Amino acid sequence: MAPTPTAADALADVDTLGGFFVLVTGPVEGADPSWRPLPEFAGEVLDTRIDAVAEQLGASRRVAGSLLGLSVSARITGLVLGAAALHGVVPRLHDRLHWRPWAGGPAPLWLDAPEAVDRQDDLAVSATAEIARTLRPVLTAIGAQASVSDQVLWGNVASSVGGALRMILTDRPAAGARATEVARAVVGNPPLADLGEFRPEPGHPTGIGFARRTCCLFYQVPGGGTCADCVLADR
Repeated sequence: MAPTPTAADALADVDTLGGFFVLVTGPVEGADPSWRPLPEFAGEVLDTRIDAVAEQLGASRRVAGSLLGLSVSARITGLVLGAAALHGVVPRLHDRLHWRPWAGGPAPLWLDAPEAVDRQDDLAVSATAEIARTLRPVLTAIGAQASVSDQVLWGNVASSVGGALRMILTDRPAAGARATEVARAVVGNPPLADLGEFRPEPGHPTGIGFARRTCCLFYQVPGGGTCADCVLADR
């Protein structure tokens, strides 16, 4: 049996998927004082970012907070699901991950020395726990500062798991079986349980779709409409 890759190797491979899977690693970035621990993404810094997103979209702070939370959630679920699905490794992010201010697109993230979590449970349980533990401080702050409900914010996380799975299947179809198994189990575990489910989608190249039971509020953006996985999409 081949040895399990290290967290560093797993995340380096995930990084090659690009987009929301990108991660800067190594000690060199520590010289940049703009990097901050992810849990510090709150207070005035968060208010400023929410206001900027609201202005860009022409939407309310509540809508901006939800969509900002969705964007950050996509970054965390991409890293955790990518490493778990492709290499059977759950990276430790909750107390190691750093971010820095950004103007748009995927949030820049940095991890000095990647490590794996000490897994006591199965892969999907550990992955769900690390996603929740990493995102909870950020989502709690967004909820408090932009009046976004937990149902919407954690529904965004579930939706981002669905998006990450489809991107992984598109780029690494050979990993499809484990990726699908892990993703399905992740959205079946608290705090994501009952917030969405995978379903067949013949029109998509992967054949897999996702239906969430909440809405990210994008329909309130001028000209926004509903997302493909939105609970309002069929209404």
